[in-house]
Amino acid sequence: MNPYTEDQSQSIGSLGESKLIEQLKDWLGDAAPAAPFGMGDDCAVLPSPSPGAQQLVTADPIIYGKHFDAQVSPAQAAAKLMRRNLSDIAAMGGRPIHAVISLALDPKVSISWIEPFYKALAEEAKRFQCVIVGGDVSSADHFLGAFLTLYGETSAPHPPLLRHSAQVGSPIFVTGSLGGTRLKKHHSFIPRISEGQWLARSEHCLSCSDLSDGLGKDFANVLPPALGCEIDCSQLPIADDAIETAKSSGKDALYHVFNDGEDFELIFALKPGTAVDSFLTQWRKELQTPVTKIGYATSRTVSKAPRLSFKNAPQSLSANGYEHLR
Repeated sequence: MNPYTEDQSQSIGSLGESKLIEQLKDWLGDAAPAAPFGMGDDCAVLPSPSPGAQQLVTADPIIYGKHFDAQVSPAQAAAKLMRRNLSDIAAMGGRPIHAVISLALDPKVSISWIEPFYKALAEEAKRFQCVIVGGDVSSADHFLGAFLTLYGETSAPHPPLLRHSAQVGSPIFVTGSLGGTRLKKHHSFIPRISEGQWLARSEHCLSCSDLSDGLGKDFANVLPPALGCEIDCSQLPIADDAIETAKSSGKDALYHVFNDGEDFELIFALKPGTAVDSFLTQWRKELQTPVTKIGYATSRTVSKAPRLSFKNAPQSLSANGYEHLR
């Protein structure tokens, strides 16, 4: 849906900031508590984390023309904004608590776009059990961006899952399926919150991250700098959308698995020597999300050797992931 309108009476510019903020609060409904615990004061007053827990905070935006376009509905854009932040909380093994959202809006943005966006944001907040406690609105010519800061916490007494903590021989896994996200998954994925919390409670998980920039880049998130990773391409869970995208792109489906980005699945490493079959049995007993062992963390005898190596890969496989600002 095109977020802009040439009809001045139907634009947010016709409301002005104060009235728009009041309208935003109305659209959020009971997903946004009253001040001082929500909108209405200079800051929101938030409770301290639970005893023994650790507080988490992350921030991610969506920008029109970059993260979504007119083919994406306001509700889908809202879901993407909330869920890409939730995915970061999931990767730490935490749960969401509070969110703050700031908008940078061209005055021509239509009320008919911003209203369903905020109502969907409220539904997302309630679905994933967090509250929206404030934010800000700023005018920006020829620009539309929404910036969300999400606070969460770990579940005591379990520490957060961290990056770069795999060891030589660590089995490496991914959840779900990968690639082809541009078709629809980039705005319809499910953040792996339950899976992250389960891993945080597990005695096996050493390191975890979410896959936002493609497996070809984000594999390194679970490895310390001195280690590499061998991935068995025959074991990769290729999404149907990656296969469909490959038909028109002229590239192998594996290219899309490694490079598309915005899968928002989890990649994690277990302790070396973990009984993989037993781990998988327990996972499947408690969780419905598919999980796949894709390889192992490896030692690097030469410091400048490639960190990523393959088994069962096509020749000249390009696997660099998505690089921002290039």
